Amino acid sequence: MTDRSEAIERLARPEYTGENRCLPCTMVNVTIAIGLAIGLAVAVSGTVGALAFVAFLAVIYLRGYLIPGTPALTRRYLPRRILEWFGKLSDQRPTIETADLEPAVDALSTASVVSRQGNELELTREFRDRWRDRIESESGETALPNAAAVAAMFDADEVELRGDATVEIDGRRLVRWPSVTALAADVAADRELRGELEGWTDLDPDDRRDVLTGLRLLAERCPACDGRLVRDVERLEHCCRRPHVALEVDCEECGQPITSLAVPESSPLLEWAPEDVADA
Repeated sequence: MTDRSEAIERLARPEYTGENRCLPCTMVNVTIAIGLAIGLAVAVSGTVGALAFVAFLAVIYLRGYLIPGTPALTRRYLPRRILEWFGKLSDQRPTIETADLEPAVDALSTASVVSRQGNELELTREFRDRWRDRIESESGETALPNAAAVAAMFDADEVELRGDATVEIDGRRLVRWPSVTALAADVAADRELRGELEGWTDLDPDDRRDVLTGLRLLAERCPACDGRLVRDVERLEHCCRRPHVALEVDCEECGQPITSLAVPESSPLLEWAPEDVADA
């Protein structure tokens, strides 16, 4: 009995059940469960279909959903009028007024982009799913986002690609990313935050870029392929400058660098990094 209880606890997702249960998500998943059960009943037998349906309902009861990524998919693909009917949309969005860590995190937490686990910050599962979906849907075969999306991120009139992950902004400024994946990740996150945060587009583009870099620093999985990220941190001493921290974050699966920084120890960007990185 103890083993069964532990197994149920591991399977359960309290953040998506009980008072946190999303009715649109539940309806979508029950509908999918009915369709799958009918398919099994036709293809195999009525008994198999009935047993599968009971199992599907149990999973939905314990986890809040049957299909992984449902909270993000429901929010993105259900018609707006249905989400409004269930009270899932609000005209009052959290407001972000600065890229400074604490007030920015307060706004991002209210928007369910990040959450606090003790002293650590982490991306919410919902935002990670939406972020990856956005990258996949808006990047072409070369994984590059379209020029209009890059221009919007910098309030620019014109952008031109100069190398794999370098763009020229309005013919006068070059901005580099460590990889095409990092560029696509920032553009996708920018597009998501435009719909989640009041005041996002009023921030200085460089402040927006700092927040986007901070989100990449929080990522534990590759925003493009979902591979595991590995970090390499080094403290750089120099006779003529203040000590710097070099931070490299790479994906084990696709091999793409996600973040590459060499900043002073006092840089606000390091405040976004996990404590073991920031304290290195």
